[in-house]
Amino acid sequence: MGRTGDRSSEFSPVPPTLHGQLFMLAFDPRSGRFDGYDPQLFGFALRAAMLTDLHLRGFLVERAGAPVPARAASPDDPILRAEFAQVGVHNRATWAHLIADNRHEAITAVREQLVDQGWLRTRQQPGAPVSDAGLEPFDQWRVRTLADAARGALRNAVVGLPAEPWPVACGLLAVMAELPVMGEFSAEEHGRGRLDGLAVGGLVPVSGLIETIRERRGGSCPGLMGGSS
Repeated sequence: MGRTGDRSSEFSPVPPTLHGQLFMLAFDPRSGRFDGYDPQLFGFALRAAMLTDLHLRGFLVERAGAPVPARAASPDDPILRAEFAQVGVHNRATWAHLIADNRHEAITAVREQLVDQGWLRTRQQPGAPVSDAGLEPFDQWRVRTLADAARGALRNAVVGLPAEPWPVACGLLAVMAELPVMGEFSAEEHGRGRLDGLAVGGLVPVSGLIETIRERRGGSCPGLMGGSS
């Protein structure tokens, strides 16, 4: 990563965190805007991305259906560090409970972090409140490359080919958030059951996102699940 305020994309192709990458995938290249998502779904997905990141990095494990810390050290990223601090050894909140908490603040926190670190730039006047409608990535090609990698990993996973957990998680979260960049993949009817299995089997925080969306939608989770459980 570059220093705060640097154009970090010069040092790394995409943000190093899962929540940062997911936010970048919210950019719709057709409209050239970041505000084409459902705020509730996107907030849930960003929270799930933070927990999935911590899980994949080995900071969190699951015990008796609840996340617990796996190590005493905290992550370097401030957003992940704050998220990690919410999961106590004796706190038996489920993944779904944690995902449903502070979803609105998650969008604001990630947006401000990416602007501050130089991944995004604003078209607004200095001093004006930052909104998604006024944002654009410094490098749209890298966002397209990230989207291609996420879609490719999901397609491989669906047909049983090797796929790295990180881009699979990124793609799953983007599909569940119904981001425009994943619309073509979401429209595919085949493979939804396999995607469900990927989430429940290997990416337990993502299974918590499925549960959260189902609860908010009265038992159904269209777009990924294709119906109620």
